[in-house]
Amino acid sequence: QGDIARAIAFWEQSLEICEQIGDFPGKATILNNMGLEFAKQGDIARAIALWQQALEIYEQIGYVQGKATILNNMADEIARQGDIPKAITLYEQALEICEQIGDVKGKAHILRNITLVIAQQGDMAKAIVFSQQALEIFEQIGDVKGKAHTLNNIAGIIAQQGDIPKAIALLQQALEIFEQTGNVKDKAPTLNNMAGLIADQGDIPTAISFWEQSLEIYEQIGDVKGKATTLNNMAGVFADQGYMPKAIALYKQAALAFAQIRAYSDLVTILSNLGVADESNGLVYLAQAIWLTLRIPTPLADLVQLICLLYNRVPQGDELEVLLGAMAVFLCIHQGKGHPQLKEFQELSGNIILDAASVQGIETQEAFNNWFIQQRLNDPKYFLPRLNQRLEEIVGDGWVFERSQVVGG
Repeated sequence: QGDIARAIAFWEQSLEICEQIGDFPGKATILNNMGLEFAKQGDIARAIALWQQALEIYEQIGYVQGKATILNNMADEIARQGDIPKAITLYEQALEICEQIGDVKGKAHILRNITLVIAQQGDMAKAIVFSQQALEIFEQIGDVKGKAHTLNNIAGIIAQQGDIPKAIALLQQALEIFEQTGNVKDKAPTLNNMAGLIADQGDIPTAISFWEQSLEIYEQIGDVKGKATTLNNMAGVFADQGYMPKAIALYKQAALAFAQIRAYSDLVTILSNLGVADESNGLVYLAQAIWLTLRIPTPLADLVQLICLLYNRVPQGDELEVLLGAMAVFLCIHQGKGHPQLKEFQELSGNIILDAASVQGIETQEAFNNWFIQQRLNDPKYFLPRLNQRLEEIVGDGWVFERSQVVGG
């Protein structure tokens, strides 16, 4: 319902009771649930720390199935942060445990999850093989829900390969399973996925019809995040069609919904979309997005893209250009190690700071080096607070979320 503080208070009371009575499996379960919630809120570091505690408990008591669950959850979030090799390692550890203890259902779920990561790497053939393995297991054990989710995943991979009709047919199969089992919670995202593919084919009225069905379900079950995601998808199609007022209105609805449940990572994405779609207020939305990224963990690729978007909207010669360049350089140094796109990000960051310096009349390398130090652009304790101040000045009273609810806000 969005009352995260109250939920955490109850979890902490529950943890205290588990510790008093020595219920270590119960404690680990609660730590896992808290980790899932913090991950949803974008606080990945805290989520990982909680999962590590749960992992240690499971290792101490020898509960390997619980250990596999935690490894899978950690892998999911690490993959979302862009560290694909580490995520795959964790998935493989979880798979190994499931095979050792004969947990075929757990194995199928992990195969399904690792499939998405492998597809993200571009190895579609391997992703399909893993998906088929998961599908066979779900069929063997009669897990229709698992089968439907796997069909969803395979549809996504096939759609990426360009076979939209086949992907829609697979989603239709998944939809039929969810309808037969009365699973409205999973029916809604499947309708959402179908709508996206149908929109890609150009049939916008049918796509909107599916999205509206999806929205209706999300409202019935009180799934604010699902509703916001659907609104964002609809907005994207209207933006592509050139209907900007409608797109902006939907993006704003999505932003307010994500803000309501404090899903700040998702809110950053919506604010970025609004920044592109709304020419008159784009600067205000992009400034809020970067303000949030100063407080929540954000993948480096998303950060660099956001910085470039805002940099291109800032009036030439504005101090914000220099501060954004310094932030970009700083991020590449502190978050870029091992990132496959690091060289590309370094070039972008270098171009931003060099262009900003050029506008200031800095032409030679010696002059640039002196200017960089004089402006304290090598000191994050100076330029990050200054950047924060400038962002807040730009937004003024145009905030779409309550800043006091954000950690460090």
